[in-house]
Amino acid sequence: MTAAQAKDVGTKLIQLLTQQQLLYRQLQQLAHKQSELVDGQDPETLLRVLAGRQRLITRLAAVDRDLKPIREDWKNISNLLPTEQRQQAQELVENVQAILRDILARDESDSRKLNSQQQQVAGELRSTRQGKHVHNAYAAAAPVEPRYFDEKSS
Repeated sequence: MTAAQAKDVGTKLIQLLTQQQLLYRQLQQLAHKQSELVDGQDPETLLRVLAGRQRLITRLAAVDRDLKPIREDWKNISNLLPTEQRQQAQELVENVQAILRDILARDESDSRKLNSQQQQVAGELRSTRQGKHVHNAYAAAAPVEPRYFDEKSS
């Protein structure tokens, strides 16, 4: 690979990494929105946010496919890249990794919240079922006809 070819690859790399960073920032914004909705009572909006995240992930997968050949030959390419492009690429990669760490931490926290909410609802359902069983037991034991009649009142 010539220096000119390496510079062209570097330009493509910077464009792809910039696009990747932009998509991850959008994903991060949706992750923040998701965290707000996990605590709320708006499942429809939460589902729209999750669908938006899926669309971004699909776009990120396409960028990742475009980056794959560069990643696979990174040792050779990085040695031929101009210093400025190599540094810019490194900064973009570090920014993406920081954003990704934030998204993963937020998703883990949301997962714990959802699990806790699920367990709480399951407990409430069990309690409701037990209450229904008690009510049914009392209803079954109650006499159908009154057993005592007040003769003085009549």
